[in-house]
Formats: sequence, structure tokens, C-alpha cells
Amino acid sequence: MGEPSSLLDPFDAAWAEIRRLKLEEYVAELDHRGFVVIPPEIACPDGLHGRLLESILDVAEKRTGIRPDLETGKTHEFYKGRFEGYADTPGDSPIGEYFQTLIFEGRAFEEALMNPVLLALTTYLCGYSVVLSSMSTFIKGRNESPFALHTDTLMPSPLAPQALVCNATYLLTDFTEENGATAFVPGSHKLCREPSVRESVIGGENGNSDAVAAEGPAGSLVVWHGNTWHGAFNRKAPGLRVSMPVLMARPFVRTEENLFGKIPQEILDRNPMRFKVLTQQGVSYGFSSQDESTERVAKANQCMTDYFKELGMDSSGRIAFPLYG
Repeated sequence: MGEPSSLLDPFDAAWAEIRRLKLEEYVAELDHRGFVVIPPEIACPDGLHGRLLESILDVAEKRTGIRPDLETGKTHEFYKGRFEGYADTPGDSPIGEYFQTLIFEGRAFEEALMNPVLLALTTYLCGYSVVLSSMSTFIKGRNESPFALHTDTLMPSPLAPQALVCNATYLLTDFTEENGATAFVPGSHKLCREPSVRESVIGGENGNSDAVAAEGPAGSLVVWHGNTWHGAFNRKAPGLRVSMPVLMARPFVRTEENLFGKIPQEILDRNPMRFKVLTQQGVSYGFSSQDESTERVAKANQCMTDYFKELGMDSSGRIAFPLYG
């Protein structure tokens, strides 16, 4: 017996959503260059980026007691912090101040995760079972240190050609090279390896000449394949560069943030079923005892069963239309 005509392969379903949102040209650029900048009118309708920016300033003030000064950048100029929490950098921080676990900080962040454009492109790269690895923000003032080129796929080379992780970063202030924009090497995702030490240098006489700035106005969304070489130029202009990376991963990849069982029920209740899957409630790994394994697997299986039902997906993983409407 042939496959029922009402069922659709998940990859075809992902393309149906891409076509619905008119994202075909952005997907083509993503495939070709390994990254794409999506303009604000498509990426952040209804003023989402403004709400995210204000929410991030509130988070920064709540956690540090200092509200970032967007206009002058004096609060973060030549900021010397602990780089990603690991070690002090010799000069100023190449990333500025870094705040993590934003998904707990209010509805704007929930909306950012459920943004249809973000989900369409990250699903295209990592599948319908993609989960949130981390939601964070970089607040960077004028600085001297560029952020070296690297990939987000934390595995030994050679890397798998398909994306195991992907990144969708909201630009919450204008990004230009002078403003310290993210740097990319176009097409580098096809190399399936980390850059060498020499290749990772940004700026100066010995800098990688293939690195380009991902420029765009506030409200743009930059999406890239996890293998794409990227870093950041140092900021030369006054003021602040504020970005919000949403790092996504396939469910078998170790995530930065451990969210299973940690999302308050009121947050889960006010969001679609997919939010539960995105925040790792369908991931059965990570238990530390036999009893916890039994309980966690049961909860994760129920989560995924409910998710498949919401999608219109049968037990084989095929998706039944109508998906959208």
C-alpha cells in the first residue's frame, strides 16, 4: 500500500512553512553563504525588537544594579569582564557583558523563541525536534579586542555537513563594522572544520581577509549554520551594541542550558505545545538514577506524543496537513 497522500515528509513540511513566510531567497543565501541577515520588517514585526531591548536593559539592571547606557556606552566602555565565565582576558572583553538564561525573564523572550521566522529557518537547519540550547545577550561598548573566528559546533574536525546546531541572533541595535558587528567568512560552513589559529584572526595586517561584517539595522535577525566561521569586530563607535543570540541544537546535542523540568508551569500553559519541546521538555537524556530515568522518559515521551498530535504527525514521523492556517 502506498503512503497516504495526506501525509508529508517533515522536510517538505518545513519548506511549506518557508514558502508561506516568503523566505525562499533568505534560505538560498543561508545555504550559499552559511549565514543570512533578515530585515526587521520580516524578522521582528509589531515592534518585537524594541520590547526585547527594553527587557534586556531591565535584566541587566536587575542583575548588576547598573542600567546600560545605550547613548554614550560609558557603562560598558573597555569593559573588563570574565570572558564567557572561564578566564580573564588580557585586555578588554571581546564580547562585552554577557547575560544568560533569558527565557525565564518575561514574555518578550518567549515571543522571541516562538517567532515564526526564527522557527522556520532553525527547523530547516536542525529539524522539527530542534531545542533551545541557550538564550543570552551580549552588551558591548567601545573596545579594542575582536572576537576570534570559530564555529558553534563544539566537536573535533571534520564536522558533519548538516547543522547539528544553529544560531539565530536578534540585532537589537544597528550593526555595522564600526559598531562591532558579527564577522563571518562566507561559505566556510562547507569546509566542515574549525578555522586554524591563523585563519581565526580578525582585523590587523594578519587578519583573515575573507571575513565580512554582517550589517543590518536594529530588528534584523542573523541566522547561521553551526559550522560557519564567525566572530566579531571590535566596536570603535560610542554607544552600545546589543544582540540576543538564540542558540538551537538537535536534541541529542549537549545544550548550554539545562531546562528540563525547570520551566514554570504558567509559562508552559500560556504557550503552544512546541514551546514545551523547544525548552527541552521532550528530551529524555540527562537522568542520574534509575527512578529518575523512568520518570523522565515517561514525561518526555508524553511531551513528544502531544507535540506530534499538535503538528498532525503520525507515529512514523510523517506530518498530516493542514499544518498551517
